[in-house]
Amino acid sequence: MSQVQNVTGETVIIPFKFEYYPLTKLALINCEKQPDEHYLGFEPQYIDEEKAGYRVIAYRHDGYVDVYDEPQLNDGNDDSFDVTGKGLCERLKTEITHTAFEKTDGRIYISFQFTDKYGRKIATNISEKSSKKTNGINLLAPIGSATENPSYLPVFFLYEFDFVRKHKTNIYVSIDGKEMIIDNFPWPLPKDFQWRYYTRYSDDCQIIEFAKASTGVLEEYTLDENGTITLGQIDCHFSADKKLKKMSLNRGTHPFTAEFKDGIPDIRKLSPDGNYEDTFSLKADPAMGTISGRYSIVRKGDKVHLELVPDRGWEAVPNSRFTKMMFSKKSVFCTWPKTYRYMQLIDVITLETSSRWERVKQ
Repeated sequence: MSQVQNVTGETVIIPFKFEYYPLTKLALINCEKQPDEHYLGFEPQYIDEEKAGYRVIAYRHDGYVDVYDEPQLNDGNDDSFDVTGKGLCERLKTEITHTAFEKTDGRIYISFQFTDKYGRKIATNISEKSSKKTNGINLLAPIGSATENPSYLPVFFLYEFDFVRKHKTNIYVSIDGKEMIIDNFPWPLPKDFQWRYYTRYSDDCQIIEFAKASTGVLEEYTLDENGTITLGQIDCHFSADKKLKKMSLNRGTHPFTAEFKDGIPDIRKLSPDGNYEDTFSLKADPAMGTISGRYSIVRKGDKVHLELVPDRGWEAVPNSRFTKMMFSKKSVFCTWPKTYRYMQLIDVITLETSSRWERVKQ
């Protein structure tokens, strides 16, 4: 009998999980230089779930966001916005019309209209016309860099992320009939020899909410003959000695794995004063690079404290001179994950658990 088969029927505990969020397209449209009285910019999103639809996040002056959802969207998880600025102010259902988010022959077209909570019509239309080539960027969005009270690690991979070009582009944003001035690219240099707006987008997003903070009781799971457990969106792979080695996403168009070098041991089998240290990595497509760090497990009697810190940050894979400058090791893009720390307390007898994230100073 093989080593893998020896674990069949045995129970294991999985201390934390991750969730795939079906947000597949997003754009960020800034008008901070000459802002509206309420909003600094807008983020249209396309949610590709059973009842697909659009959402617009409106960024407020006070750092919070208002969220406008199409009526058919059934997502009621307000915690998802904990990593968006200071968090959620108000969430509303509204009709969003004239919607489009398409990329054809390398040219982006984005359109939406809705009425905000102040009774004002907001209309946006962006249409690129240039035939020049533009090279997209594979980016870990630094959305977590501004979050004050995170409830998860926001692993937001944006494939073919790009900035809207100026040449021949029709770009229009109006609020209550007043045309807004769209922010220019913040640095005086072209990308791919083309001048840009600061408006940026990706029509191929992979959103992972890693290790959500929670309180409850951990479940025990029974391994199958391959030493694997499937929990909805996640396949969990165990070694012959019942250590959790890998958690892999089983849906979406891109792979995603959380890998633990030596494996997370069964906390119930640690000695009463046992300590355990290991490293981990979060990976998607190879071109997207790797987030990595360390974790530790300390048992004191019946209590186990698990701590996970992505202290190596994000190791990008630059593919141009522009991205080499953008993704320097000290840039916010590569360093923001280092400021996150996950802490979990588990009772090995009752399996009661509580976990939280905090920001740490660098």
